[in-house]
Amino acid sequence: MTPPLTVLLAPDKFKGCLAAIDVCKELRTGLLASAFPVEVVLRPMADGGEGTLDAALLAGFEALPVAAADPLGRPRTARIGVRGSTALIELAEICGLALLTGDTKDPMRATTYGVGMAMKAAVEWGHRRLVVGIGGSASTDGGIGAATALGARILDHNGQPVRPGGAGLDDVASIDLGPMSALLDGISLTVATDVSSPLHGQFGAARVFAAQKGASPDQVRDLDAGLRNWSARLLATTGIDVSALSGGGAAGGFAAPFLATGSARIASGAQLVLDLTDTRPAIAAATVVVTGEGRWDTQTAAGKAPHSVLDAARKADTPVIAVAGGFAADADLTGVLASYSLTELARPDRDPVRDVRALLREIGSRIARQPLLRSFPGSGQAATNSVKS
Repeated sequence: MTPPLTVLLAPDKFKGCLAAIDVCKELRTGLLASAFPVEVVLRPMADGGEGTLDAALLAGFEALPVAAADPLGRPRTARIGVRGSTALIELAEICGLALLTGDTKDPMRATTYGVGMAMKAAVEWGHRRLVVGIGGSASTDGGIGAATALGARILDHNGQPVRPGGAGLDDVASIDLGPMSALLDGISLTVATDVSSPLHGQFGAARVFAAQKGASPDQVRDLDAGLRNWSARLLATTGIDVSALSGGGAAGGFAAPFLATGSARIASGAQLVLDLTDTRPAIAAATVVVTGEGRWDTQTAAGKAPHSVLDAARKADTPVIAVAGGFAADADLTGVLASYSLTELARPDRDPVRDVRALLREIGSRIARQPLLRSFPGSGQAATNSVKS
């Protein structure tokens, strides 16, 4: 007999603890252990960073290997996802910060060249729509690496190619983006990010994000100055000022050369993942949706994946249950019918990080016992109000 109820699991990763797909699997184990008749659908979420590719693969994209390069330019084989004419490229998969240890972080050398290699391969394979998720980057190179891999000629005052990585930003004296633009002619390029920072300045790529990529205070200043020079050279070459464009500073300014040539548009990573994974119709078809992340706070409502799921569920009139490592005191849970905190559940003798898998399984079991579910036709239970746990 077909289960009468459908629970859609659509959480983001619990950062530094568990990938989104693993959060889904543990919740599913708990749900199914309850012996309650329920169908569980997995749609792990992401916002353009780590986990974006895995979410797409689970939703029907095909993984293809591609020759690329890591943040330090070393050859590596990475994956991209393809479906029809669309190719999905996750920067974090190719040259993300997680690929480097503390000793190997080099913010002045780290480059996006490998992403450009993957983009070029996708175009040569015939894919006309490219989606590049750019969260989790190791570099602050203004997209020079990717542009160079796609054929751009970016030279210093001696007519030589600029140094790779952020170190080359201040060297830029002349730019020829023609070969890159020709390669991308007729290509729909979308850059997915949840970061709205401009390219440079107080809230720009270097001053906000470079330190976490290993940059010293002096290097942060040098990178910001380099991004200013890069922006000025792009303006002189293309007539387009990318310096203040929202999202231009995401992933160390990755999108700058593509925005300067009109080759790309920036889109919300979380919203794009909802579309790529066909999650909106899955939300509408579900009895209840479970979403969440490691820390649910004011930033969640600023467009992060769980809030995007919640917003889509509101429009579909589908109830939502929130699960998180913890909820901030000022977290906006408007529209959430029930919430579960690993931190609260772990007290007093368990650790929410060490015991995360067991706690998620327990939460899955509790969700299956929710009055919210038991009240639906076919559940065999009387209707009651939902509760917050």
